[in-house]
Amino acid sequence: MIRHKQITTLSPNFVNKKLKEFFKEDEITEDITTKATQKDNKIVEASFVAKERMVFAGKEIIIQGFQECKLIAIKNDGEEVEKGSVIAKLEGPIDIILKKERVILNLLQRLSGIASTTRRLKNKLEKNCVQLLDTRKTTPGLRRFEKFAVYVGGGTNHRFSLKDAVMIKDNHLIGSSSLSKAVESAVKQNPGKDIEVEVDTKAQLREALETRATSILLDNFSPKALPDTINYIRSHKKGSDVYVELSGGINESNIDKYNIQGVDGISIGALTHNISSKDISLDLK
Repeated sequence: MIRHKQITTLSPNFVNKKLKEFFKEDEITEDITTKATQKDNKIVEASFVAKERMVFAGKEIIIQGFQECKLIAIKNDGEEVEKGSVIAKLEGPIDIILKKERVILNLLQRLSGIASTTRRLKNKLEKNCVQLLDTRKTTPGLRRFEKFAVYVGGGTNHRFSLKDAVMIKDNHLIGSSSLSKAVESAVKQNPGKDIEVEVDTKAQLREALETRATSILLDNFSPKALPDTINYIRSHKKGSDVYVELSGGINESNIDKYNIQGVDGISIGALTHNISSKDISLDLK
């Protein structure tokens, strides 16, 4: 079950607009080092080289970032790239390439890091077809890029923004007389939207199952308690229709313990907020 719109592509117009913002921040037109050392329009060959094994993400960034250059070859998003492989090769003016290289590399390295981690964790969940979900714990200004990287890595995008779905957490219950009333209010105001409720106790779970919530997030449940908890949900009259998500303290070292039949998805904020960028170099000749 795919609950939310997936970020399957990065449109050329979107990438162009964002790159202009990033280039302006870096003041590439005022690159005093390049102006002092290079002659404009000297043509060179530039190769993006993978310095380690990775899942590549960021094809459109290279295409849009170097429109002044001739693209010779480029890998596809989601493609597994071996150490030492050329990700992309282009020819163009050295001054343009030098001015733009750091912004482009920063994005490619980060997105490829996200895609690589996502692929690695998703492969651990294949046995029970559990979805690996991202969160809204993204870098401000980079959310669409980062969620795209999760998608090409094999993950599933959770809600993109606050308007896409209701997610009732403990803080949202302040000022509401009960979980049931909070859900009912959300259903009435948001017909057709996914209504997700976060629970961290069996008592909250029992109450949530009696509401019109369409998804239940089991927060910080121990792996030992989960099989019985999942069986309890699935044996409920609405148990076959509710989406069951796990979150809280789940990472690469323990995700195997949460790969339980009956779980629909596991959300991990670290997919986008605690990532190791991949090592990519730009070699000129």
